[in-house]
Amino acid sequence: MPSSGTESAAGARAEPRSEPPAGPPERERLAEQQRLPQLWGRSGFWQIRLRWAVAPVMIAGVLIAQALGFELRALPILLIAVASPLYNALFAWAFSRWEERLAADPALDRLLVVVEVILDYAAMLALLHFTGGASSPLAFFLLFHVVIAAVQFPAATAYLFAGLAAAGLWGLLLGDVSGLLPSHGLAFRGEPLHLIDQPVHATVLLLGLTAALFLTATLVTRIMGQLRRGVDELARVSAEIAELNRHLHSLYAMVCAIGTERHLAPILETVVREVAQVTEVPAVAIKLLSDDGETLRYVAAHGLPESLMRETVIRLDQSPLNRRIIEGGETLVEGGLEGNIALQLQQELGALGIRSAILAPLKVEQRVIGTLGIYAHTADRFDRRDSELLRLAAELVALAIENARANEAIEDLMRDRTLFMLKVAHNLRAPLSAGLGMLELVAAGHVGPVNDRQAELLGRLEERLRALDRAIGQLLTIARARDISREIPDVVVDLEELARQTEQTFRAQATARGLRFGVTVAPGLPAVESGVDLLKELMENLVSNALRYTPEGGEVTVRFEAGAPGEVRFVVRDTGIGIPAAEQGKLFQEFFRASNAKRHSPAGTGLGLALVKQTVERHHGRVEVASTEGEGTTVVVEIPVRRVSQPVLEPPPDPLA
Repeated sequence: MPSSGTESAAGARAEPRSEPPAGPPERERLAEQQRLPQLWGRSGFWQIRLRWAVAPVMIAGVLIAQALGFELRALPILLIAVASPLYNALFAWAFSRWEERLAADPALDRLLVVVEVILDYAAMLALLHFTGGASSPLAFFLLFHVVIAAVQFPAATAYLFAGLAAAGLWGLLLGDVSGLLPSHGLAFRGEPLHLIDQPVHATVLLLGLTAALFLTATLVTRIMGQLRRGVDELARVSAEIAELNRHLHSLYAMVCAIGTERHLAPILETVVREVAQVTEVPAVAIKLLSDDGETLRYVAAHGLPESLMRETVIRLDQSPLNRRIIEGGETLVEGGLEGNIALQLQQELGALGIRSAILAPLKVEQRVIGTLGIYAHTADRFDRRDSELLRLAAELVALAIENARANEAIEDLMRDRTLFMLKVAHNLRAPLSAGLGMLELVAAGHVGPVNDRQAELLGRLEERLRALDRAIGQLLTIARARDISREIPDVVVDLEELARQTEQTFRAQATARGLRFGVTVAPGLPAVESGVDLLKELMENLVSNALRYTPEGGEVTVRFEAGAPGEVRFVVRDTGIGIPAAEQGKLFQEFFRASNAKRHSPAGTGLGLALVKQTVERHHGRVEVASTEGEGTTVVVEIPVRRVSQPVLEPPPDPLA
């Protein structure tokens, strides 16, 4: 078994290769796009640009040589200088005229470049002939032609050009020695510089130059070979990096789906879509193991018919391949599916044109819970990188499944808890309301006279029962607010009207307690999208708390003002008893009351701020509390003007309906 965990199946399974096979056309196009441009640009163009400088250089050379005292035949040299731009213009026209054809036909492009070089050789040999023949001091310029050949062409062509250059020089020497070519030796201030009169020197010079030509061809060819291999390797690495980047992008999309989605179905839909896109395959499927560990069922797929997902149940005792994945946790690469008896759905997949596949286990803490598979229309389609990507994707999918299952389990528990709270609160409220009604009859003397002591006790009892009734009402409100499956009917709240209601509700209570009370509204505030009575209940809880815990002579102020763009802010400030610093982190917990609050008012429930927090979260807003013990408390609530919809889930039954 390979250490990578990828294994071949009997005869039909393709072993992951260290050298990956050629991928699909999409992958080949990607690799081609990533290849670097040629070192010198298009083959013939740069030589044309360089050749435009030859004529001016030759003319300048003739003038400088004559000024220094060299004697040479200027007219033939100038004619060669004129001929060079003429045939260069012809090549420039040809390369421009047939640019697209040459780009599509490398053989034709190479032919034109060879013709260019041959004409350059002819011009160079003619120049050598008129500047001293084989003994010309310009003979070393042939090295540049060899360098050009080594740069542009394979090694054999470079050696061919080196041989042509050497042959041309030796031909000039033999022509001079035999008299077949007229001699045009150089002279410097009347002294001949022609080596034809010294054959041994000329031979040694040509032998050295010939060796230099071939040595140059060898060195430049090897350097260019290494450079080309480096460029090819860089292009290959660039293509791999681009592909890895695409893989990482898809893995990132999967991670985002896992982080933002709470439920299994949308997570799996995102996963199969992203995996199909990054691996460029026509089909992806996720199968989960049954609770008894005997079968696999499709839970999500891309590119497979719904009937296959809906109707197919894979029995592990009939599918050796899937059993190996479930039991051994292997990632298996199937090179060809035709005739594979290890695959239960071979006929069904074959009918869809599926010829190869990779199947990876979904593992959670060494426990396999299912498989993730990708399928292709060509045999031997997948390689080691595909296997590694699928293994990583399978790990993410397994985490996503467990995460979604945990979220759904939590939501089920929350539904049960909410339902329990609703039932308990409802069952408590009914007899409590009846008891309060009977207590009112007794206190009013309808069932007989009540003395002062009895009236006092009945009043205290009624006060406690009223507090219990308020607590039950708050429990019902919290339960309904927590039930995100139930959408509260939308309303538009006018903040000026809300401020007026707040003022009317609490003005008398503040006056009775000897408190200064004020409500202000900034002009031009927008209406707020909310739910029925949510903001009203929020303000009632904040203001009632502020009034309850502010001693006589204190002050409570309420402000409605603009917040951040698209938001409004409610500020409730009091000069009351404040909250101990060590206890402020527990303020929004249900049934929590600060120690000094218990001493000040024993009858509180500890549910008001919990309800405030849930209401703020329902609006996707923020709440902050700043308090100093003995000095007072300021509560700031910021909520968006436009309401964000909640996901609609299956609601639990309402016991109050």
